[in-house]
Order: sequence, then C-alpha cells, then structure tokens
Amino acid sequence: MCGIAGFSFGDATLLKSMLKCIEHRGPDDEGMFVDKHISIGSRRLKIIDLSARGKQPITNEDGTIYTVFNGEIYNFIEIRKELEKKGHKFKSDTDTEVIVHSYEAYGNECFEKFNGMFAIAIWNSKEKKLILARDRLGKKPLYYYHADKKLIFASELKALLEHDIKKEINECSIYHYLTFGYTPREESIFLDIKKLEPGCFLSFSGDKIQVKSYWKLDFSEKIRKPESFFVREIISRLEEAVKKRLVADVPVGAFLSGGIDSSAITAIIKKFKKDLKTFSIGFEYEQYNESKYAKMMADKFETQHYEKIFYSDDIIKLLPKIIYHFDEPFGDLSAVPTYLVSELARKHVTVSLSGDGGDESFLGYDRYRLYRLLKIQDSLPKIITSPIRNIAEALPNILPSRLKTYLKYGKLNDYQKYMEIESSVKFDDKEKLFIKNVDFEADAKKYFIYHDYLDNASNFDFNNYLVEDILTKVDRASMAASLESRVPILDYKFVEFTASIPSSLKLKNGISKYIFKKALKNILPDTVLNRKKQGFTSPFEIYIKKELKDHLINELSGKNRIYSYINKDYLDKLLKLHYSGQRNYTNIIWAVFILKKWFDKWAPNI
Repeated sequence: MCGIAGFSFGDATLLKSMLKCIEHRGPDDEGMFVDKHISIGSRRLKIIDLSARGKQPITNEDGTIYTVFNGEIYNFIEIRKELEKKGHKFKSDTDTEVIVHSYEAYGNECFEKFNGMFAIAIWNSKEKKLILARDRLGKKPLYYYHADKKLIFASELKALLEHDIKKEINECSIYHYLTFGYTPREESIFLDIKKLEPGCFLSFSGDKIQVKSYWKLDFSEKIRKPESFFVREIISRLEEAVKKRLVADVPVGAFLSGGIDSSAITAIIKKFKKDLKTFSIGFEYEQYNESKYAKMMADKFETQHYEKIFYSDDIIKLLPKIIYHFDEPFGDLSAVPTYLVSELARKHVTVSLSGDGGDESFLGYDRYRLYRLLKIQDSLPKIITSPIRNIAEALPNILPSRLKTYLKYGKLNDYQKYMEIESSVKFDDKEKLFIKNVDFEADAKKYFIYHDYLDNASNFDFNNYLVEDILTKVDRASMAASLESRVPILDYKFVEFTASIPSSLKLKNGISKYIFKKALKNILPDTVLNRKKQGFTSPFEIYIKKELKDHLINELSGKNRIYSYINKDYLDKLLKLHYSGQRNYTNIIWAVFILKKWFDKWAPNI
C-alpha cells in the first residue's frame, strides 16, 4: 500500500514536496524517477516483499517502463507464473513488478487481468507516454490536473496543490456535496482537478489525454436458480475473496462492529487464520453502542479483541486531522470514528479487513425498502391515490407530515424518487437553502437503465455512494493512520456474481439481505442475523443538540464564505426548527459546518 504522485516534466524538488504531502500513506520508504520528460514517485507502506527489492518505482528488464502503484493485486502470483512462461524475468516478489511486465506483455489490456484495489502510473519511456489506471470499484483514489500541456497526478488532492495551478472552486461540486455529502465521482471541489473514474485508464501523450473505460458493473444478466444454489455460491465465492486478502508479509486483522457483514468476514477469516486480532468502536450513548455485539462475535470466533470508546470530545480533537486528510468536504458523520478505529488497529496490525460493500451488494439499507414501498404505491390505481393527493394539496394541514411526504413522492419519476430518498437536502429545502438552482437529475438518470428498479438503485449506489462516500471514508481514514484496509465483499468477481442475483432474493418479504442472511445461517447466530440494522453510526444527533451546539452555532454565525452558496436566513430557520425539536436537520447542519471548516483550511482566500 502506497501513495503515488507525478507529473509530465522533470523537477525532483517539486516531486519531493508532493510526496511529503502523502507520507502518511507510505511511511516506510520513498522512491522517485525523474528525467526531463517525467517525474514519478511513491511513498511506500511495506506489505508484500519487505526488502529493498520492493522499492518503487519498479522497472522492466531494460529500464524502459517504470511504474508506481498504490494498492494490492491479489492475483499477482497467478499472473506472474503466466508471464514467466512468456520469458519475463523478475527481480522481486512484489505485486508491483507484475504490473510492469503485464503492461509490457498486454499493453492497456493488462488492467483487465488485475484483481485488486489500485491506482497505477506507468511511464513508457520509448513512446513518451504516461498511463494512469484505477481499480474497477474505486477503492483507491487518483486525482489529476491537465492544463497548459502538462499532466499532474496524485493519490490525494493536497499533493496537486503543491503546484502553481488554478484553484477555482467548483460550484456544482459544492452543491453536490451539500445534497449528498460527497463530491461527484469525476469532479473535485476544484474546477480543474478531476478524479479518474473507477474502472478507467488515462493515456497522456503529445500533451493530450484520452480516458477509456475497461470495466462496468452489469445488472442485466440474472441467474435463475434455486435459493440453495446462491447459498452455496455466496459462501464459496466469499471464502475465496477473503483468502486472497490474507496474503501479506505483515500482521493482518479485521474490523468487527458486530453487524452481519463484519461478523461474516471475521468468521471466514478464522477458517484460514488461527490467530486474529479484531477492532471495534463503542459509543458513550448506549442506544448507539454496538460494542456488546462485537464482543459477542469476538468471543464466538475466539479473536483477540480491542475496543475504544468514542466520546464527543473526540470530534473537536480529531476534526482538524479529518479535514486535512480528506482534502475535500466530506459529510459522512462516521468519518471521525472510522479514523479512530483505524488508529486503534494500526497499533497492532498493518492490514485490516472490513465488511464494507454488503449493503450495496445485497440491498441492506433501509432506503431500498422505502423505495420499494414507493414503487408499490405507483402500482395502486389512480382512483385511490388521486383523490388523496388532491386533498393533500388543497388542505395540506389536515394530513400527517409522513403521509404528505409519501404522497409527494408519487409525483416523481423513478430516479427522482431515489434521489429524494438519498439526499440530505430535500427538494423543498433545496429551493430555499441553495443560492443557485442546481439539478443533478441528468447525473442520476444515466444509472437508471434497468427494468428492475432495485437494480437501478444498486447501480446508482455502486457508482456514487459506495465510491465517493464509503470507500473514500475507508481509504482516507485508514491511510491517515498508515493502515491498509481490504474489502473482500467488493472483490470484483464477487460483485459481478451478486449483480446477477435477482433483487427478489436480496429483498424478500420485507427482509433486507435475505439471501445473504440465509447463506450465513450456519455461520452466524440469529442474534446477529435478525437484529435491526444499526450501521456504523454514532450519536451525532445528540452531540449536535447538546455537546456541540454552542460550537456549531458559533462557527455558523456572522460573515462566512459558505453564505456565497447557501441562504443564511433559511439556514437560521432550519437551525431553529432543529433545536426546537420540530424537525431533524442533523445531516444538513453537519454538512454545512464541515464545508465551513473546509474553507477555513483549504481555501481561506479563494
């Protein structure tokens, strides 16, 4: 696991300053290659082949191809054997060297062969061509800037800011962040800095770039088999994915929240690994505290378990670190506890497996059930729904607020419904809170292409929420602690398989993750399989109303850059409604607060 950086001209001093920005991603070593055409470098966290032979950049036999690499290629041994049969010679035992020879043998098609998480840069000195590539699901980040006939790239945005480049705020990204809690998958908070999209590679040659996709998740082909088939296949395929992710020359542990996904990963790890350390976060407010379930699973699977309690003071103490490491505004409330559990794990291991991806793969979020209810409403005869809707519009004060909200959804098309469910800022508030009228419907619509509406919801989440929220959170928080996090449920082959499972087996009879739970029936106890989903949440609703109230109100008062984008008077109204207990605006308040703190750190004078 490493951090990478580089640009399309020679400057060793500038490259070194970029690498200094991402030293936390690779505290063990630094390597650079610089000539008049290229500067590429790496900060290395040693995971496989801890010797000096694994130092990046790594080259081919004649020194014409160089690569730096962030991530892991889990099938590198199989690929290496294939390449050795073709006559390629290896000087290390790293997965990085496999990338060099794979590019030499297969060109840009090599990325299709890699099963792993990665951000890769390859310099072809013969053709004076720079290639950047990102893994299929976007587990590892890669930012780039292309202007003035030059290309700059890095694992984290902050490294690009070491260059003298234009730092203009991307207004659409601001509003996207306020709506969803994260910036768009291809854009960043700065107008001219982009993200290489998951499953894509970029070629830079002759001052021009070309971006191509090499993989996309497809929900269109379904397997029609008995439930027993899926039960067998889920366990078999997940075991294979976990086993691949246990390969390391350093200690490997696991995050364990006590939920279904992390418990399943822990149970499977124990099939292959006798000694296992697990890590969890507990919370001071009991209604949010899942630590007893984590301890129950740790006892069941006989792991060496470590736990840390999260307090409100941790937020203020750690927030500057979070703002620094995330680079862009990030509104997920669990970013701070995710960093805290990563910091805990790093004291004992260098790699930790997580259960992320289970909710997207098996329809585990509550919003999928709500979306299903809204679709059932669509199937009701208009003779039933139209009169009620007419009454609601004519006499809005006589109906309960939940019913009014439910009826409002009936006017929206499929992707509008799902956007309203997933958004922190709803349509009605957005019109009054945002200074400008913004519409993300076109971005959403392109993911709603399947006959099955739940497949469409999954497709949107895999391409947006998963990569820009969940995986961004895990990458930045774990890397800030110099910890590698691996995600077996998001093995691309396993994901392709789960996409082929009919949604009727994922959400059945109102039961979320139905087929996944059935597959785990002989592995996990009913107390875990059947309890209400908590998720990795924290008592922010309480904190914002109590411990953090004065701090938040003080930060959001007076003149502030954020009020170039949002209506202060309307925000004040939302704050009054929230603190009076009439409405719950936790997500909006936190998102605006984080945006304010982001401007203070990264763009105070822009």
